Amino acid sequence: MKESEVFISEATKRNWDKLQHDGGDRLMRRANKSLSRKIITPEGYVTAGSLPRFVEELKTANHPINTLIFSLCAMFLEHNKVNEGNRKRFFEEYAHYQRIELEVPRQILKNRQDDWIGFVYQSLMAEGHRILKGLYYTKPVIVNEMLSDIRLLSGETFLDPCCGSGIFFLKLGNASMEQLFGIDNDPLAVMIAKANLMVKFNDSEVYPQIYQMDFLFHAASALGNLKFDYIVTNPPWGTEKGKQHTSEIIQSHEKASLFFAESFKFLKKNGMLHFLLPTSLLKIKVHADFRRFVTHETRMESLKCYRERFKGVFTDFISLKVSKKPVFEKQSYLVESVKNEVSRKEFVPYEDDFCSIPMLNDRDEAIISKAERLRNDDLSHSQWALGIITGNNAKLLKTRPSKGLEKIYTGKDIVKYGLKPASRYIKFHRPDFQQCAKEEFYRAKEKLVYKFVSSRLCFTYDDTQSLFLNSANILIPEVEGMSIKTVLAFLNSSLFNFLYVKRFGDLKILKGNLAVLPFPKITSDDDAKLSALVDKALKGNLKAVEEIDNEIFGLYQFNTEEINLVVNC
Repeated sequence: MKESEVFISEATKRNWDKLQHDGGDRLMRRANKSLSRKIITPEGYVTAGSLPRFVEELKTANHPINTLIFSLCAMFLEHNKVNEGNRKRFFEEYAHYQRIELEVPRQILKNRQDDWIGFVYQSLMAEGHRILKGLYYTKPVIVNEMLSDIRLLSGETFLDPCCGSGIFFLKLGNASMEQLFGIDNDPLAVMIAKANLMVKFNDSEVYPQIYQMDFLFHAASALGNLKFDYIVTNPPWGTEKGKQHTSEIIQSHEKASLFFAESFKFLKKNGMLHFLLPTSLLKIKVHADFRRFVTHETRMESLKCYRERFKGVFTDFISLKVSKKPVFEKQSYLVESVKNEVSRKEFVPYEDDFCSIPMLNDRDEAIISKAERLRNDDLSHSQWALGIITGNNAKLLKTRPSKGLEKIYTGKDIVKYGLKPASRYIKFHRPDFQQCAKEEFYRAKEKLVYKFVSSRLCFTYDDTQSLFLNSANILIPEVEGMSIKTVLAFLNSSLFNFLYVKRFGDLKILKGNLAVLPFPKITSDDDAKLSALVDKALKGNLKAVEEIDNEIFGLYQFNTEEINLVVNC
């Protein structure tokens, strides 16, 4: 017996023979992520505790994805006793798929609230496929926020033009099957969406109105003259290459903006359109046509900036809600004046949790693009830890050393390439603390620590196994071809400070932002040289700090004008 067969079910073994499967591992890692077969499991998408274990078994079994998804949908429909006419039509529509035996836990099959088949599909989808298609499914918590003020009245209709496996339909309350419409170009996602709707409305005689096609090119053939009261979605992001879609409204090739403009055509008067979009649409000059359209053709109802990111995506995102109503004479809360596209920050005073978004000019964009072109790795697979949260600093922190106490540093004690003398002492006893990382992080042989409350990057190196309070965070980096001190050189460099400030503009140094900064591929000689310069900087050599900047600028081949722009940021 192969080692991989030990942890699989009897049904899986039978299916391997049936499908002539060799049991080999298909997962690979590639430097080019668009070719990557790495699997990214969606976090926070479902709550069923047994589902991740079930997915791991399916990964081991390595069934053909079409066969697997069809078989799960079939079992889901049968277990939940959907309308007989709809069930028969579904099996006729997908008769070309082969069905296999699967042992699915009953608590999963009876789960009618979560998009659990969509979770399985996402968990088995290769990273490269997602990147090429711009596909990143939406967490239910975000879906619920976007749907929170929607209550479909009799006769009203709802469209998701990029419906995927139907998460927006599942979370939408007070609706009936005939009110819901969806489009997606992924045939498996469409199949899952139909199954989800048939189970949710298991006594409905209406067959799901979900169509497989490219919405940008063929929506009219499915929807005709239909107009909708609500259009809500998370569209694909990224550039639309190889297709000549033309729009009298949006001329850029950002897919999300094209979906926005095309969807707006199908919105009823006084209807509501709510999209998740990358922040690039608000701050990059090439997307000025999109901002102009939002400003002049729609009435903005809300704009919310999310600090989190989709796993595997290097950008923040917003939710933008607009209506097809008379436009305000002046929408002062829109993040950008289309008449004056200059480098600056503007604030959105519409809701308390709206964020400021740094605006970029052409020179900023050119520098960021130059850095991104050399991206080889990032910090997304590094180790992170918070400083200690005592819960009672007055009681547990001491101002003088004594027996049993040790130094503990705060964020204020951190300077670039150094630590100020510790002014606080503490007894390390985990049960006394409100929150504390594993001791192995504090006692690591080497670690980087950084100031948390700051608008600029400020890192240093620690090999003394010292403790830090929660105003300082810990990073143990894993970057291909770089020692920990070389990573420190990049993080403290003028270039990385520029990239961070221009892209995020936060008043806190957030893990999610740091994790997507682009590290280039360097030689072993470059690594040794930068590491040696960091050793000098850690001893207070200011000239070494300047030399580190020069070395990094040289790696990117920046010219004098670009260097001056970065340094003066």
